[in-house]
Amino acid sequence: MHGASIRLLAMFLATLLTMSMLVSPSPLEEEIVDHVDSQTSALTFGSSSGSNFVIDPGVGTNILVNITNNASITDNANVSIVSSSGWNIVWARNSVPSIGDDIEINSNELVWIQFRVDVPFVENGAPLAGSKHPISVKAISEIDGLESYWNFTIEVTEVAGISIDSHDEIASIEPGQKILLPVSLRNTGNYLSNLVIQVQPMLDSGLPVEGTIPAQSFTNDGWAVGTFDLYKIENLGANESGTVLIEYAAPYRASAEIKVRISAYNEDEPLDIQRVNQTVNIERTRGVSIEFDDPNICRTIFPQTINNSETCHQNLAITNTGNFEDEFELQVLSNPIWSTVELGATTISLDKGETANGIDVEIGILNDTMARKTGEVTIGAFISGELIVIEKHEIIVDSVIDWKIESTNTTVENENLTLTLTFENTGNDLDGIMVSLDMDVTSNFGLIPPENAITDYSSENIRFFELRDVEPGESISFSAFATTPRGLEMNGTAQLEVMVQSIRQPALNFSCIENIDYLGENYREIESDEDPSVYSELISKGINFLSEWNGLVLTVIVVAVGSILLNRALIKRQEDMKRHRAKSTPNPPREKVADWTKKFEERNNTNPVHIESEIVDAATFVLDHHSSEADLKDAASIAFDLIEKKEIPTLGEVLMPKKDANKKNTVKTADIVPSKTIGKVTDSDESTDTDFDLDL
Repeated sequence: MHGASIRLLAMFLATLLTMSMLVSPSPLEEEIVDHVDSQTSALTFGSSSGSNFVIDPGVGTNILVNITNNASITDNANVSIVSSSGWNIVWARNSVPSIGDDIEINSNELVWIQFRVDVPFVENGAPLAGSKHPISVKAISEIDGLESYWNFTIEVTEVAGISIDSHDEIASIEPGQKILLPVSLRNTGNYLSNLVIQVQPMLDSGLPVEGTIPAQSFTNDGWAVGTFDLYKIENLGANESGTVLIEYAAPYRASAEIKVRISAYNEDEPLDIQRVNQTVNIERTRGVSIEFDDPNICRTIFPQTINNSETCHQNLAITNTGNFEDEFELQVLSNPIWSTVELGATTISLDKGETANGIDVEIGILNDTMARKTGEVTIGAFISGELIVIEKHEIIVDSVIDWKIESTNTTVENENLTLTLTFENTGNDLDGIMVSLDMDVTSNFGLIPPENAITDYSSENIRFFELRDVEPGESISFSAFATTPRGLEMNGTAQLEVMVQSIRQPALNFSCIENIDYLGENYREIESDEDPSVYSELISKGINFLSEWNGLVLTVIVVAVGSILLNRALIKRQEDMKRHRAKSTPNPPREKVADWTKKFEERNNTNPVHIESEIVDAATFVLDHHSSEADLKDAASIAFDLIEKKEIPTLGEVLMPKKDANKKNTVKTADIVPSKTIGKVTDSDESTDTDFDLDL
């Protein structure tokens, strides 16, 4: 600024010298004036146009110029001053310089015009260094309106300047992280310049840290601070800006702070320094997120039972979303009363951004929980006792399909078997059963289903039914019946099978089997349709009476009565055969018994065969002969046995041995397991042909 003042003083002196030169006209001008017409104006300025004045911005400069009336008469001239730059112009007259003032000038009179031009300060790079700004002084003659001008320029000198237009006063940074903060610098001078920026650590008191100086970078108390992109503030034109970056590298601490002074100046004016302060804090953020691996895992869960104590396992992931290492606590906030939830870990420490996977969440459903119940398991994550986030997981109770045989009851009465079964739905959901019945021989058999069963009534007996929508814990009962097979030639065992199957889980099935012993027709006692005669009743009563007496007497009576009855039967049989032969035609070839029996076995597969009466009579005679001999031997054997034995049976026991006709087969529940055939085999009794063909 001192050099600029010297230059301004020199310019002012040169101007005064020039003005003084304009005061006295030259001899040539006098000669011209003498010849000017008295009716013509002749206003002339004492200095030629084109002068240039170098002036510092922000300085007002005085200008002095003269004007002469060379006309022969007085002229009233209007004088004005105009600046194309819009700069402020000041003079001592009462009018505005740009509008002008009337000045009376006598013939050959010289008048001085003095004014000041205020050159503005450089603002936003203007006025530019070296720029020339024209100013014009104009005089208009009243005589003829002719205009006379004096034009000059003002050139602006160089001015250096800088400003810090923008910066962050306060900023935050994560522990151990880096941050770049922009600082915008502007060349406020009026010419091309280089700008400089520096940083320095400061104390809370506002004083610099001892032993430090402004520099482009520094380290202090674990912090590192530096300036970047300095090329952006080099060779900046007037009013041109550039942005540099200040990098802060924070130490890895939960909390810390640094204060920095930023200094900037123009390279041409190092003493004109602009300063701002900046504070950077380490800000610790605490956060956590939790998430189940797959929401579909452990969504549908089977209840625990006595035989199945399994639970479902889900994996939970927890992530430290904060910017510093931290410790987290996991808690089960809520779960349905019919469930249990256990966490594999409750306290977890994680670095920033670290994730812990595979945290076990064990979920169980209590026994007897009904199917399709829904609920939510809520897990929360805490930091220092504060709940930060929660995660919910929906669970649904799965269906358990299971049945058990509660009881079985088998009764046999009058050769009719009845099997009653009771099943219980031991699952936790609605289900139904399908029941079918089968028998391996021809007989009368069927099912007696519950009232609400769906049956097939197309056949005489129900062999299949369905029962739907059985509630959990509900028991249902039904029966199966079968008559003892008749009309079969040989003794045997019939098998009655009840098959029960779950509707919702067909693989769950039961098979209940009952074995029924039956006698062939050749081994059955002859059933007489005739009413018992008085004679036979008396004999029966007599036998019952005598059975209480001595065994020896009883034996003799039995043998005697048996012989009489047998003899009468043989006589009657022979008489019948004679009558039959008299009516018959000549005898055909005699048929063997085996051939007849074979035809009897095939009666169901062929057309009915008519057996001639002669063949029937012959076969009957042979059978009766053998039967009479066997009966006599049996009677003798009985008599000898009775004599030898101390315990003598009654006559009723000898003639009519007790049969296991009414036999009860009971299947124990413990013996019945799902998917297995169950039942009880009834062994057939050894039978002895004790039939007497007695026609009394």
